[in-house]
Amino acid sequence: MPAEGKPMPRMIVTALALACAVVMAPAVAAAPAAATAKPSYRGCYDGKCKFTFSDPVSFRISKKRYGFSRVYVSKEYVGGIFNTDMVVVRAPGLTASLGEGAEGDFRSNGKNALSFRVLAITSQGATIRFTG
Repeated sequence: MPAEGKPMPRMIVTALALACAVVMAPAVAAAPAAATAKPSYRGCYDGKCKFTFSDPVSFRISKKRYGFSRVYVSKEYVGGIFNTDMVVVRAPGLTASLGEGAEGDFRSNGKNALSFRVLAITSQGATIRFTG
């Protein structure tokens, strides 16, 4: 209310509402673009990270430390004995198929082991933790 105690004219209220909407519009429009951006797995380079995925993922790791430089992770249906969805972790010459809660590690050429654990498997994807 203005100082005299009279209500603010309707035109001023409408102008203020439009100004607020214009200020907020760029922030709202930017949110979907950021949500669809491809995730970065740079934090996994040292072999320590946790992420949830729905599509197959590959990322670089330290060849000097682990003896190989790329890891591939996917959720796949594994038939035969298991007949269930599993997380499949691959590196050159190495493959592990893991159910929820399972742990594994890769060791190549006497280098450090790359250890990992499947935290969850859902119909949408899976969550995995690499512990180096």
